[in-house]
Amino acid sequence: MKFTDLNPHGGIGANCSFCQVGPFRFVIDSGLHPKYAGNESLPRHDRIQPGTLDFILLTHCHLDHLGSLPLLARLHPQAPVFLSYPSSILIRRMLSNSLAVMKRQRSELKLPELPLYGRSDLSALYDRMEIMPIGEPMIFEKDGQEMEITAYHAGHVAGAVSFDLKYEGKHIFFTGDLLFNDLRTLEGAQLPRHPVDLLVMETTRGVSERPAGQQREAEIVRLLQDIRKTLKRGGSALVPVFALGRMQEMLVVLDEARKNKALPPSPVFCSGLGMDLVNHIHQISQNFSRINFSRKVLRSLGVQPLPRRLQPGEPLPMQGIYLVSSGMMVENTPSYMLASSMLGDDRNGIFFVGYCDPSTPGGQLLQGQPGEEFLFEAVDLKEKIRATIRQYDLSGHADRDELLAFARSVSPRKILLHHGDPEARAWFSSQFEQNDLPVLDPEPLIEYEV
Repeated sequence: MKFTDLNPHGGIGANCSFCQVGPFRFVIDSGLHPKYAGNESLPRHDRIQPGTLDFILLTHCHLDHLGSLPLLARLHPQAPVFLSYPSSILIRRMLSNSLAVMKRQRSELKLPELPLYGRSDLSALYDRMEIMPIGEPMIFEKDGQEMEITAYHAGHVAGAVSFDLKYEGKHIFFTGDLLFNDLRTLEGAQLPRHPVDLLVMETTRGVSERPAGQQREAEIVRLLQDIRKTLKRGGSALVPVFALGRMQEMLVVLDEARKNKALPPSPVFCSGLGMDLVNHIHQISQNFSRINFSRKVLRSLGVQPLPRRLQPGEPLPMQGIYLVSSGMMVENTPSYMLASSMLGDDRNGIFFVGYCDPSTPGGQLLQGQPGEEFLFEAVDLKEKIRATIRQYDLSGHADRDELLAFARSVSPRKILLHHGDPEARAWFSSQFEQNDLPVLDPEPLIEYEV
């Protein structure tokens, strides 16, 4: 196989892999880099001659895997897009929201190239989507040759899949983003364990070693205890969440805690894309057994929209639990604005339940010290860090030891590292080399033959 990572920045973001296997030319995922905007956020689609792809595979609907797909599809109008049933539902809302954000950013960031695509591009993309049943091989033919493609449930988020490609008796396995643990709303990954010739594996948590005895359920208990303490002292709790997956999971966690009296009665406020996705994931769960979610949780919790006329730096008009995006507290999102109003009050708590890139406002806040001033640059406001700041290990990605165990279980002849920061990939490289497993950590925009 020939492989090129089209994400020019490397690491995580703008995920897009160009592959050639025999006569077959295809791409897996086509995302946007969350740290950048406009053309700088894009994969290098120009490295592929227009109109030459045979098909496109989508692992899941997070925007770092999906966000530039309409552009890639425009360049290759004959290539079908293969994806799971849940992704075929979620893709429409995710891309519609992305288009709206880009239209707003055009003036905010003074980027004339925005939006990067329009409604007609989305319609053309949706017309070419083909749903792949989980676990059932599909045959793709070209020039008298066949490739067998099978999608497997990958956990991580609703609709996420891994892909097994079989050509001339050899297996190439792309993990995509993986989570082996069951969540409240989603079953963990269910992957085959047959030998593979090439394993293309995500490495997100290569730097993060889970401390001995620290389990996901214990982290949830710790989160609920901190929310309860916050409410008891008269403060509000802000829980920044990713709109797809984490918001729905946390709604169920809060509902269970309320019913079990682990949390006192308190208003719960939600807003944004995550609330829109509640209806979509409810719809998917009716037809997809691996997802367990009902929008009835909103009524059970008495979820309310955010109070009107929230102003940066001004005290919140109502005490409660605020479950809003973005998960990394990105500028001008509800979590960012709410944090500017909560940070200076020692009764409040800001509780991160996912990964925060160190360069984002959420990541910077986690590095701050009590009493230090924190700058909300987008609203030109400084506040002293007085609220309680905590982070909980509730990642949507498999632990590094779990990934190592999976890799060993499929006895790969070669491993190609993907979707991870340099330090994470370095850790995996050293582990595989110690076990005499051939490993490749590809540089961006360089073609490799593996």
